[in-house]
Amino acid sequence: MLISRIQLIHSLGITIASLLVTPCTYAGLSKWVDEKGQTHYGDRVPSKYLSKEHSLLNEQGVTLRTSKALKTEEELTDEKKKKKLEAAENTKRLIESRKKALRDRVLLDTFTTENDLTLARDARLDAIDSQISLAQTLIKNDKIKLSNVKSRIESIKKSGRDAPDNLHKEVISVGRQLENNYSFIEDKTNERIEILKAFKEDVIRFRQLKKEKKAAREKQKH
Repeated sequence: MLISRIQLIHSLGITIASLLVTPCTYAGLSKWVDEKGQTHYGDRVPSKYLSKEHSLLNEQGVTLRTSKALKTEEELTDEKKKKKLEAAENTKRLIESRKKALRDRVLLDTFTTENDLTLARDARLDAIDSQISLAQTLIKNDKIKLSNVKSRIESIKKSGRDAPDNLHKEVISVGRQLENNYSFIEDKTNERIEILKAFKEDVIRFRQLKKEKKAAREKQKH
């Protein structure tokens, strides 16, 4: 009777041990696809296919987990570029959103009526027109000066002498001043165009903001 009990305990011990060991020692069935597109099954995935997509199945053939294919250097580089572009676009949108919010706040805090906007626009245009007018006057004077210097040089050459270096340097200097003033006028003219364009946009936005503000007040009353 004692021997039977010992044998029974021994048998139970073996059974329990086998139940504990089996799940841990079962490695599962691996599944992978070769370069020809053929599916393979085995105890382990060959090393050459470890970088490709492969799966681990249980005894019933149900997928336990899938390891995705490793990305190539080219794919990783493209992914980094894409993320960088997306980050740049997000930053750009954020900056534009903040600019718009700031612009709205300035419109409402600075101007009471559309006439205030018009007065501000005219003041900026008057300042630019004055700068352009001054540059035009300088150009007119420089043209006269340049003409006189060139005439002196021609007169000296006709007399059989070489014109001094300071006259030639003056021609170059005045020429540069003319170029700078022409460029200045071009920049100010473009700035004037931008001011007029921004004014039209500001008026439209100002009307919309005023309308929204009025609607908000009416809603609070009710």
